[in-house]
Amino acid sequence: MVTQGLTKRFDHQGAVTNVDLSIAEGAVYGLMGPNGAGKTTLIRMLATAEEPTRGEIYLFGDRLVAGADNLRIKQYLGYLPDDYPLYEDLNVWDYLDYFARLYHLKNPGRRHRIQEVLELVQLTSKRYSRINSLSRG
Repeated sequence: MVTQGLTKRFDHQGAVTNVDLSIAEGAVYGLMGPNGAGKTTLIRMLATAEEPTRGEIYLFGDRLVAGADNLRIKQYLGYLPDDYPLYEDLNVWDYLDYFARLYHLKNPGRRHRIQEVLELVQLTSKRYSRINSLSRG
């Protein structure tokens, strides 16, 4: 992932200003800073949940385009903020299936991808548990 001059402003107030990042595939980073430093805004932009005011984001060489659905890029992203509304009546499988459909994943690939994700995060045994029974930490 690469960013160039990534900036986000809210009502003429800079939340994130000219962030240049270069994160190699497979690398793990921590993002730290005081409250109000723009950490959440930066993560939301990187996850395509928030459009930058200015600047560019590239994932695997593909540029995120403002106002576009960016489906090719979004298939590689996962983002779930702690305060995201849960659909508590859904089980884990149905919850993942719901979001996979929002990302336009089609069967049989959708079922296979959900299974891969469950294995990756070691939640295969919880696939039929209600989503609100899982820890959010």
